[in-house]
Amino acid sequence: MEKLLKDRKSIYNPFIYVAGEKALAAGLVIIVASAFVGYLNNTWLDGVLDMHYGPRAPFYWHLFMGLVNWLLLLIILTPLAYTLSRSRIRFVDLAGTLALARFPMLIAIITGFLNAPDRVAQHLMYVYLEVGDPVPVSIFDFIITIIAGTLVLLMIVWMVALMYNGYRWSANLRGTRSGISFTVGFVVAYVLSKVVIGQMAGVLL
Repeated sequence: MEKLLKDRKSIYNPFIYVAGEKALAAGLVIIVASAFVGYLNNTWLDGVLDMHYGPRAPFYWHLFMGLVNWLLLLIILTPLAYTLSRSRIRFVDLAGTLALARFPMLIAIITGFLNAPDRVAQHLMYVYLEVGDPVPVSIFDFIITIIAGTLVLLMIVWMVALMYNGYRWSANLRGTRSGISFTVGFVVAYVLSKVVIGQMAGVLL
């Protein structure tokens, strides 16, 4: 029973088993893999918290977005961790856990291979906004779109939970200090990621 409970906990806090260099290596592989999948199916991870089905773009642009999302959160949370924690902190633990925490987005981005959400979006834009051309959709398309949207939402929630647990574990923070500092850092990183990616889109694309 104890082992089962530990395994359940590892779903949202695997960092008690994997951290440091191993987590960083695995996290970087996940970021690169997510960028490659996004390149194949035109899905953009254009913000720390965001995923959109967008126009075709080079692989380097998808990789750039993935690295920006990870690095900005790391840059913002690191000084908070060092300031608030009374423990000795290893930077590689912070970097590794925050990179590995992006694993759920690798699952979410696979939904970009589905055609139904795009067809439904085009259909709704034509019907309600009179934009584009009529697109034939079926009830099956709507079902697939709802399932895909639910999966993406669950993966985003899971990712945020992993990021928070990775941050508080690496910084050895508990209670209010971990919750407030993570929330503030996350919001700042999210806003900056949207600004940086938005600005660089005009330069790199």
